[in-house]
Amino acid sequence: MKKIIFSILIFFILLVTVNAEECSASEKNKYMADAVKVTASYEFKYDETNKPYFVITIYNLSPNVMVMYSSKLGESGSIWKSNGENEYSFNDYNITDLDTYTFTVIIYGEGGCTTKTLTFNLVKPKKNYYYDNVNECKFEKMKDYYYCKEWISSDFLISEQTIIDNIKKEFNKTTTVISQETSEDNNLVTFLELFIKYKYYILGGIGIGIIADIVYIYLSYKRIREGEF
Repeated sequence: MKKIIFSILIFFILLVTVNAEECSASEKNKYMADAVKVTASYEFKYDETNKPYFVITIYNLSPNVMVMYSSKLGESGSIWKSNGENEYSFNDYNITDLDTYTFTVIIYGEGGCTTKTLTFNLVKPKKNYYYDNVNECKFEKMKDYYYCKEWISSDFLISEQTIIDNIKKEFNKTTTVISQETSEDNNLVTFLELFIKYKYYILGGIGIGIIADIVYIYLSYKRIREGEF
């Protein structure tokens, strides 16, 4: 019943908007600065039952600016700053489908005149199916990979099997790189551990070698001075 009443209300708002006299140039100019400030955004949240949803917020409302919105999946409504608030939010619990909201900003003049000023869109993303359903996507190293991102703003245009194959290929590629880096790190750690363990022997050996070199150089120099060479 509420939906029927709401639909009738929207119909009459549209009817009034269509049939109302267009605002004069002076009145349009008067409120245009407010109209062009209107923006919208989405935010992902969880409700008190831990159910995920999106909050769609319209910003910079003003008393003489009305905003009508509709989505490809059927959401619709209208709002203006009648309650003193300069922003308005509503919830969208559909996280599995992409949706595009269209916002139409209308100047609502003091004498009842209206003028449509601009229209803009907001794409609401959806949860990526592969993020939760492909094991490789659950690893931290894969979080930024195109097919493993948690939220996507466009549908993938290739087959499911191709996507899964690409995910596995990327996972194996990054694993090989990480393994090589880990192996190099392990070699360095092993060297340092051996050095620390046998540092006295190593340093002693190095010291003896240096002393032997010095003695050899000294004796060679002495022989040269004495004319043996």
